[in-house]
Amino acid sequence: MRTFLRWLLVLALPVILIVGTVQALTWPWFPAWEYSRAGFPPDTYGMPAEERLWLARECVAFLNLPADLERLSRLQLEDGSVAFNSRELDHMADVKRVYDRLTSGALLALVMMIAAGWSLRRRGEAAALWGALSDGGLLTLLALLGVGGLMLISWDTFFVGLHGLFFTEGTWRFFYSDTLIRLFPVRFWQDAGLWVAGTVAVTAFVLALVGRVAQRRLTQVEPPNVPAS
Repeated sequence: MRTFLRWLLVLALPVILIVGTVQALTWPWFPAWEYSRAGFPPDTYGMPAEERLWLARECVAFLNLPADLERLSRLQLEDGSVAFNSRELDHMADVKRVYDRLTSGALLALVMMIAAGWSLRRRGEAAALWGALSDGGLLTLLALLGVGGLMLISWDTFFVGLHGLFFTEGTWRFFYSDTLIRLFPVRFWQDAGLWVAGTVAVTAFVLALVGRVAQRRLTQVEPPNVPAS
């Protein structure tokens, strides 16, 4: 039983860290911060910065509120034309579905991790609990090494592969004149990817280190645990 509970913790932790960090970026603060950075490319078609930020915030709000595609379809550009065409609206609906599924998966992983941690603690296996957190942090770091290496070596391969994993081919490619590309250019996604990778890496490293230290200390002071029959 202890081995099973430990593996639940180890496998749940990367999901929680990665999805949780991604969700932290899907709030209005990130587009505002990103657009204000020196060197961030302006809209090549001349969209005002205020309008660009407003539309970007509407997109992230769509992800975090109950699905309301009609709200996005009613948005207009400064010249009175619709902000998003039918292909863009269809893609946003797809993104919302994926986002909700990832959120549900992360919540399930969190419940599993809490339950496994509580069970280990109740069984007097605090050292195993901290060891599992450490191993989960190490597993997360190994996954990031692979993904981060691909991002640095070939961003296009990573970006195309990621979209191919979640979306049907051809449904996520747009013209440079489409609003979604103007709001979220490649630089936006590169910075978001680096932010996620850096935040998750630091958190995973701290958990791996603290967990291992705590495990060793508890192993020295805890008597062997003999579960009741």
